[in-house]
Amino acid sequence: MGIVFDIKRGGVKDGPGIRTSVFLKGCPLRCIWCHNPESQAPEIQWAVTTDEVCGREMSVEEVMAEVLRDAVFYRTSGGGVTFTGGEPMFQFEFLKALCAAARAAGVHVAVDTSGQAPWEQFAELVPLVDLFLYDLKCMDSERHARFTGVSNDLILENLRRLDAAGAKFWIRCPLVPGLNDSDSDLAAIRAFADTLHHMEKLEICPYHPLGLEKCTKFGLAPRYAEKAQPTTADLTRWRSALAK
Repeated sequence: MGIVFDIKRGGVKDGPGIRTSVFLKGCPLRCIWCHNPESQAPEIQWAVTTDEVCGREMSVEEVMAEVLRDAVFYRTSGGGVTFTGGEPMFQFEFLKALCAAARAAGVHVAVDTSGQAPWEQFAELVPLVDLFLYDLKCMDSERHARFTGVSNDLILENLRRLDAAGAKFWIRCPLVPGLNDSDSDLAAIRAFADTLHHMEKLEICPYHPLGLEKCTKFGLAPRYAEKAQPTTADLTRWRSALAK
């Protein structure tokens, strides 16, 4: 059994093709701009402003019953299931069982991760996962710790080891104007990405302020109160810098 806080069907952003995204609760990071702050705590939570619960216990069989409802769309679009969070590695045994069940069912498996987990866990998942969606938030370790609560040392080392193991991955860059999007930040990400051999794509994930509403709903104190979203000029500059 594990704790799932959402299952979204018919997505097209979290990996190739049409996908079902399964959101697992719990995360070792505390990103100040977190889009899903209700996902951070591992336990089930109740909203303080509405009669709403975040999280429910589900078995592997129950999750897979939801995932397989769209099996025909996976086959026709090259899609599959994406396990995300929170940080799905936070519930490692549940995640591993889900990946194995999806693989046995012939479903393409993606894992969306921050990279903050023991390498031994990644090594166990490599044979079960078709694609890792891997966050790179900031290359400077001290600023990464200030923004997320942890340094990026383990995160970068795990990505290097995944690359050496031949795992396929997309790098995803959550970018926040004025925090981690300077020209030097983007150049450092691009330079690191250029050292990797199995990266299939480098994506930009622009900041949006929806996490602020969720903080209010669940009685959480927001750590980043900026509501300004990236401008068209920001997006153009980011894409240009990361595409070089």
